[in-house]
Amino acid sequence: MYFPSILSILATVASMASALPTGAPRCIITDKVIGQGHLTTQNGAMGLKMTSLPTYTPGGPAIPITITGSFPVDMGVLMYVTPGATQDSVLTSKGGATAGIKQHVGGFMDCLTHGMRAQTKASCDAQSVVNEVPESTITHMAPLIGFRNSMQIMWTPPKTNQGVVTVNMVVAGNVLEPYMIVPSIQVMSTEGLIYGQSSVATNAQAAPPATLAGMAGGLLGNIVPNALQLPGTVVDDLNTVMGDVEAGTSLLGKLSGGLLGGKGKRSEENQAPVV
Repeated sequence: MYFPSILSILATVASMASALPTGAPRCIITDKVIGQGHLTTQNGAMGLKMTSLPTYTPGGPAIPITITGSFPVDMGVLMYVTPGATQDSVLTSKGGATAGIKQHVGGFMDCLTHGMRAQTKASCDAQSVVNEVPESTITHMAPLIGFRNSMQIMWTPPKTNQGVVTVNMVVAGNVLEPYMIVPSIQVMSTEGLIYGQSSVATNAQAAPPATLAGMAGGLLGNIVPNALQLPGTVVDDLNTVMGDVEAGTSLLGKLSGGLLGGKGKRSEENQAPVV
């Protein structure tokens, strides 16, 4: 049986990393897939929380969505709004990357101002997601810098009544850093629920703070199996496994200097976020 050398594994890591600094490769938030891309577990220590107005008016004015907490120095995001009162990652945690609500509604404003862009149609088509407008699903154009403790983006409601809707978001730093699926919030339509909806919210619980053991376990549990995958099985996760070229070429140095040392070297190394 053929076993790749450590150099070939690291080369695989590097080759998988190139697309992620310019945006998330997917259109649906799936904890397992994001975890494979980050080699670590979620980290609730970011303490990220969302707030917004309690209601929206179909076809009406935009409303603010505010996220507060401790953001990575440079980060990536994936964000969208779905009909209903269930956070999308709750569904994908049970059904995998093919699950989730396929309808993304409304649209985010001033994306370029925030360093964000609409997710590509190809990425959303691949997961059968239908966006009301291109900006219904957004991601980062490049590593986002400067959001220390708060960010706000305006969301334009859908043209027609979608009843209660749920705001979904994941925030992530570079490949060796934990990520966080932000607990969702629900916003109610001024026209009320639509047929079949419930107003009872089902949101993912905030992840606990990451531990060194958990991060190391994620590292070993993800990098080796993904590097050893056969070509036929690697396709699904090609763009989600690793975060940047440096993750492959200086992995051990970063792990000891950043994680064990207590302070990372992001500003010096210009690491790229992965979502």
